[in-house]
Amino acid sequence: MQSLRPLTANCQLVNNASGLPLLYIDNGVAKAEISLFGGHVLRYQRHGEPASLWLSNKAVLDGSKPIRGGIPVCWPWFGPSPARVGNGKPAHGFARTSLWTLDGVSDHEDGTLVHLSLTDSDATQALWPHPFELELDILVGRELSLVLTTRNTGSAPIVYNAALHTYLQVSAPEAIEVQGLGEPYADKLTGQDAQQQGALTLTAAIDRVYHQPEAMIRVQDGDRTTQVVSGNHDSIVVWTPWLEGATAMADMSNDGYRTMLCVEAAITADTGVTVAPDEEHSFSTVII
Repeated sequence: MQSLRPLTANCQLVNNASGLPLLYIDNGVAKAEISLFGGHVLRYQRHGEPASLWLSNKAVLDGSKPIRGGIPVCWPWFGPSPARVGNGKPAHGFARTSLWTLDGVSDHEDGTLVHLSLTDSDATQALWPHPFELELDILVGRELSLVLTTRNTGSAPIVYNAALHTYLQVSAPEAIEVQGLGEPYADKLTGQDAQQQGALTLTAAIDRVYHQPEAMIRVQDGDRTTQVVSGNHDSIVVWTPWLEGATAMADMSNDGYRTMLCVEAAITADTGVTVAPDEEHSFSTVII
């Protein structure tokens, strides 16, 4: 990597080998990498512990396509484009493939705070004809905290869906139990609604939207516990592609599914969230 300049005592702006601008943070408690392309947290690891986030060893890091792993920002829709914005538009919206603005970095007692923003442009208006300001606050400390704020800068209400699409690093599928998901979920692989019985274990591909999750999800990975604490969301999405899905992805190794699990705070309801003119809405996730 080529260092462009130090921004604080604990944060540098660097370019990767493809020229992608990244923030590299290394403070007293953790280290992280954040890509300005996508407003995307790529890596987060507390000192002396295994990595908390998974990043594909085949991730494309040149700005030509979405990045596989870390925490992609899915906005202003999640999954296929809904009817209200028109069919056939990019899956998961355009925030994860836009270049965000770095508004500020500061070091604090509890970590390093990064503030990023994205505003409407000709390119976004062609996909989603609404004025907006999107802000992402990222705190890298003993916890990794993300707060995504949607501000309506136009004169008409806007409706959005979103997800902070967290890829957790895990040791092996057979070591995993996920608790706190609640019972009712929509199974996107079968198209059916179902009920979770007890803790979730991993034995096959999963793509589920849990509608009544607890605020804190516990991912038990052998002796290691990761907590995902979210706020102002309406669902938790759990996803693993398993072997058949990983094999079909050019940007994931065939065995990549064995060391990742997505547990993501999301706003998935068909009605989305309505934000009135000059108003804002935030939702968040914290990895502990």
